[in-house]
Amino acid sequence: MMVFESNNKRPATEELPDIESKKPRVDIVGSTEIYVEAGNDAHFSDEMYRKFIKNALDELEKNDPMQINAITSQISLSAKNPDRISTKNFTILLEVLSNNINKVDSSKGLPLIQCIINFEKWWELPDPALGKYIFFIKVLCSSIPKWWQDVAMIMISSFILSSEKTTQHHELLKYFLRMIPSSMSYIDSYLIRYFPNKNDSKKNIVNYISNVLMLTSYCQELKFQAWSLIMERVISIDVELQNELDELDDDIDDEMVDDDGDDSDEDEDDEDEDHSGAEDDAEDDEDEDDGDDFDDADGQEEYNIDLTQGIKELSNKLDAILSLLSSEIIKDMTPEKLESGEGIGTFNTLTTLFKTHILPTYYTRSVQYIMFHLSQQQLELMDSYLVTLIDISFAANETSEKRIKSLQYLGSYIARAKKLSRTQIVFVASYLTSWLNRYVIEREEEVNQPGGMDRFKHFYAAFQALCYIFCFRHKDLRDVDGSWECELDKFFTRMVISKFNPLKYCNENVMLMFARIAQEEDVAYCFSIIENNNNELLRGIMGKADSSRGGTPTPMGPATSWSLATRQQFIDLQSYFPYDPLFLKNYKNMMKEYYIEWSEAGGEYESDGSDE
Repeated sequence: MMVFESNNKRPATEELPDIESKKPRVDIVGSTEIYVEAGNDAHFSDEMYRKFIKNALDELEKNDPMQINAITSQISLSAKNPDRISTKNFTILLEVLSNNINKVDSSKGLPLIQCIINFEKWWELPDPALGKYIFFIKVLCSSIPKWWQDVAMIMISSFILSSEKTTQHHELLKYFLRMIPSSMSYIDSYLIRYFPNKNDSKKNIVNYISNVLMLTSYCQELKFQAWSLIMERVISIDVELQNELDELDDDIDDEMVDDDGDDSDEDEDDEDEDHSGAEDDAEDDEDEDDGDDFDDADGQEEYNIDLTQGIKELSNKLDAILSLLSSEIIKDMTPEKLESGEGIGTFNTLTTLFKTHILPTYYTRSVQYIMFHLSQQQLELMDSYLVTLIDISFAANETSEKRIKSLQYLGSYIARAKKLSRTQIVFVASYLTSWLNRYVIEREEEVNQPGGMDRFKHFYAAFQALCYIFCFRHKDLRDVDGSWECELDKFFTRMVISKFNPLKYCNENVMLMFARIAQEEDVAYCFSIIENNNNELLRGIMGKADSSRGGTPTPMGPATSWSLATRQQFIDLQSYFPYDPLFLKNYKNMMKEYYIEWSEAGGEYESDGSDE
């Protein structure tokens, strides 16, 4: 039973039915109270509420929005507010509006529509009401397309929800992207606008990326833009984290210098013993494992100094994001998807973004592992990635810095990628030896001509990449008879005694390790040259010092014109190895089956810092 009570019209003496003990709730709409009596009259009360809504719409058409505004106020209340419209009445409202959508297409109906599309936690409505809500949105945006822009904005802004809660969001996006293809342009802009800031919570960022990837599964047209956006944001986090780590390392170095003084090696028992010991342990463990997660539970090294909360948060975010991305990417790398072309499309998109976003960025530490992992899903993908790196490394129209960096990627990838075939390893080694041989033949005489040795940094980058590969892959570089592929023994001997003197201008640590392995493998003898280079450098430094006191400087040969700043920039670039071990715990575990640790490749040649 339902009774309408109008406070303005009911006589004071009118008797009311006894409903106080029967009504389960009271919906108050403006000056009208609608009592819904429990019992068998539910259908009747639904019909009465439906008539009430229709009457409110009729009044709205007569330019009287009072009742509609009252309903709007109920809808806009928080989900926790007991006075918010009941689910049952909201369902009726949606049904009536779906059949009378044009009646609210006015400035006075605008607040009602806005409240409905902003209805708090609409995705948690029970199935019947949720179905009516979805239907209403479809009717609204199909009948009045201008509303889709507002609805799309709300859908995208909700991407911080977990994917379990956004099923209906994606259903609507998928429906209208097909109905209104032109809407892709502003949806693309919304993806950018609502992408969580890097300082936002890990949960929000991971949820958002997960939903963006889900969007690309049914809207291939936005795939490149979506991946480009994701890459930009991940690179931003990666670079900021690396900067924080660099600053932390600088602080450690400064503290060690301040604390140690002149007798640092003999003062381990002083009041700073615990602090210094933590730092020493950190360095030792980092050498053994080349970096690990800061909170590794395996007893690995932890930065036991003032590790900033910012570093912890950034590393956790980056770990979670990269783990998610790689997990999602390999879903497109199944034989079926690769055969259909869908997987190849994903690979090509990420290869392009690698060239345009990752490769030019100094010095990312983790994001490049996306291509490392992706490419190793199939032999042909590894071929493609290698060809990309080789093309960039030797492209005449690329900048010198980009070519050098690509060579660093090439050397690091061949050294570390576990799924590579021996054929691929030998091919790259053969390509590099051929190029280097030609370079020496064509340009060695230039060494004696005026100009600094930085003219030949492309040569040094290629030689260093090959030496790095040799350190990790020397066992793969012998043929079945035990002879060296590409006649590497003759090749290396020729290179190290050339006028370019690569042992002097390449990364010192790589050259020392190469010298040790080359000697053990009877490929080349380098330590005498390294010693001469060191003596020459020492004479040069002393000569400059003597010159500053009025003495005669010692000549330094053709490298004299290589400025200190230029040389340091080159050394920094040569010291970058893109696939150095990860320190992100979960992502590192994910990469284990694809990654070669130094202990697997050349553990018997562990460096102790000496030359012999």
